[in-house]
Amino acid sequence: MNTEPVRVIINPAASAGRGRRAAVELLEELDARSLPCEARYTEGPGHAAELAAEAREAGVRAIVVVGGDGTVHEVAGGLLAGRPGRLPPVCVFPAGTGNDFFRMVGAGRSAAAVARVLEQGAVKHFDVGRVRWDSGERVFVNVVGVGVDVDVLRCRARFGRLTGLAQYLAALLYALVTFRPPEVRIDLGPAGGTLLGRITLSVITVGPSIGGGFKVNPAARASDGRLDLLHVPAMNLLRIMALVPRVIRGTHGGAKALTMCRIQGARLGRTDGKPVWFEIDGELSPEPARELRVNIVPRALPVMVPANA
Repeated sequence: MNTEPVRVIINPAASAGRGRRAAVELLEELDARSLPCEARYTEGPGHAAELAAEAREAGVRAIVVVGGDGTVHEVAGGLLAGRPGRLPPVCVFPAGTGNDFFRMVGAGRSAAAVARVLEQGAVKHFDVGRVRWDSGERVFVNVVGVGVDVDVLRCRARFGRLTGLAQYLAALLYALVTFRPPEVRIDLGPAGGTLLGRITLSVITVGPSIGGGFKVNPAARASDGRLDLLHVPAMNLLRIMALVPRVIRGTHGGAKALTMCRIQGARLGRTDGKPVWFEIDGELSPEPARELRVNIVPRALPVMVPANA
């Protein structure tokens, strides 16, 4: 058994405090299995990235993330921001609201399942995306998008008693009442052409789901070297609501007016030149941007998965 300690990065505020409770459960499980670890608790936005960068410089064997997609996003950013070199693999104990990144890992959700991945799992290298805008740059582990998703993020706190897909669905229904579709232009490169018009939603993903289980790009794979686009043009409320159950099941691929394709990158902005707010891995962007430039970074993030995944 490897006796080198792993670094556990814990977001105690994840999912209204579930992160702290999950951490206690996991640390007890690791102790029971005599798996040495060093716990670090985040103290606010951005701190997980700092802790991940410190763990990388310390040469830890692995990093266990206790939190949701936003915490994984920060950890990946902290790891990939440094100079080229060995990165410790990331193991995830899901304690967030959506946990869509964890769905790509294919592991059980219990503390015991996470411990087994640490003991017996394999390392798989996941793709990440990179988004650049006027004055910023981030990597994303699962999704970047514009449209109604931004309004959903702004009102999810109203439905804090719900979790996962139920919370996202409730927030979506609420957001659609006042949503005004922006007109955008999306350039997909020479082979992909251009999409132009008012939109309900445009999301570019690494994996298949967003929002706690909406299978927006069901054929997406974490290590295929491609990003996946779902583009939903402006629709009336009845058409959107008829489409939602199909997106939840991932059976919307043949739906009229939708665009679904695999891409290497894209440029996206409003046609009127005004800045647009966007989401990154389930969090609101730090600022609006006049143009988003998105590209794939293949097999950049080492992730611990079950040995039989």
